[in-house]
Amino acid sequence: MRDFIPGIPLIHLQTVDSTNAYASRLLQKGEVQEGTVILADHQVGGKGQGGSEWISDNASNLLFSLVLKPSFLPADRQFYLSMCISHSLAVFLSVLTTGVSIKWPNDILVGKNKIAGILIENTIMGEYLNTCVIGIGLNINQTLFPAHIPNPVSLRQITGIVYDLTEIREKLFQSLATGLDLLYDNKLEIIRTAYLNKLSGLNKWTYCTDDTGQFEGRIIDVADSGELMVLLRNGNVKNYGFKEISFEL
Repeated sequence: MRDFIPGIPLIHLQTVDSTNAYASRLLQKGEVQEGTVILADHQVGGKGQGGSEWISDNASNLLFSLVLKPSFLPADRQFYLSMCISHSLAVFLSVLTTGVSIKWPNDILVGKNKIAGILIENTIMGEYLNTCVIGIGLNINQTLFPAHIPNPVSLRQITGIVYDLTEIREKLFQSLATGLDLLYDNKLEIIRTAYLNKLSGLNKWTYCTDDTGQFEGRIIDVADSGELMVLLRNGNVKNYGFKEISFEL
């Protein structure tokens, strides 16, 4: 059962290298209350999955990290945390716009454009998770993006509305709390089903590329470990880790 509220306490910084790095330093120094959020107006060293950079205008978007301590969750099932967070974010955005989906493993799309990214960094003790730092970058009011960033989009670009960042942040925290209730109550199959229902490309034949070249495949499931399960035209199923496969979605 969850006994904390996401966003309490809240540490609001004007500028930081990255909220994940700041949260990790706090954890290394000593006790950090579960549910703590590090919020920044601007990051000078924001990062995404696989070491990619996350660029955001000052005070235009939501940039924060949430500290969790889900010591009940086996390390070999840590992807359920990723599924929980990404689905909670997708549900939140679906109230504000249409066409929201999750691109495996946890990018959030509106149509074919990326509106949010998630970076989860865990520490493990024995066979279970110890601490988790969940970094979220959500494009809210930014209207111009660097040319080298592939297919970014913001809520303002989609809806034409300028959003109050505090108001929208609190609504997002509520959505995260609802999703985390499922995780902390060990309702893993509900999380899995909800995630798959939002997964871009699920059960659709598409052209894929891996280290062997291009082929036709269909996403059919995600393993407990987080590997993507892809059905090939010959009937075989292959599992892929992060960045081992790409799609024409």
